[in-house]
Amino acid sequence: MTAIYAVVSVGVGNRSAPGSGPCLDNEIGFSNNVANYTLKGGKMKPELSEHRPEGLVKIANTLLEKQMNESVRGIFPELTGPQFVIVYYLYEHDGLEVTQKAVSDRFRLSHPTVRGIVKRLVKAGWLTAEPQVDDRRQMVLILTDRARADLTSHRTEVRHALQATGELALSGFSNQESRQLVNYLERIIGNLES
Repeated sequence: MTAIYAVVSVGVGNRSAPGSGPCLDNEIGFSNNVANYTLKGGKMKPELSEHRPEGLVKIANTLLEKQMNESVRGIFPELTGPQFVIVYYLYEHDGLEVTQKAVSDRFRLSHPTVRGIVKRLVKAGWLTAEPQVDDRRQMVLILTDRARADLTSHRTEVRHALQATGELALSGFSNQESRQLVNYLERIIGNLES
């Protein structure tokens, strides 16, 4: 009982305790090396901290997605960021057989999420989804001629937008720091996928 009291009492009524986050008068808060915790209604609720790696990665991901959505909207107003990512992936792999499962695996998206995006892209005329010859359960994704023509005609704009997003994100980083960041992110992904 003493250990729990000692841990929980760190942020009681102390709005300025380092790492404890804001505490309202009727809340108890503390922080460990993973997240901030706040006692609300008798239950401890974890909150991702913007000072922890997992919180920072989530925030960076959200900001990159917003930037990508804005860039894409300027070129292809009818596409969302996730739709564009799939369409552009198919464009980069044109002539190869790309299945819905391969897209799901590549972008670490759930099957229902990819299926929903694909369904909307098919309806909008950006791609077709046909059963694979060897395994009819697998759907092969193919860009339509119109989509291929649109992407080809805007290829320079798309590459510029992608490059500008990357440059904005890495502004002030040296080449070595950029390579280190990529290395760290690849290690994080490897750790989480093992």
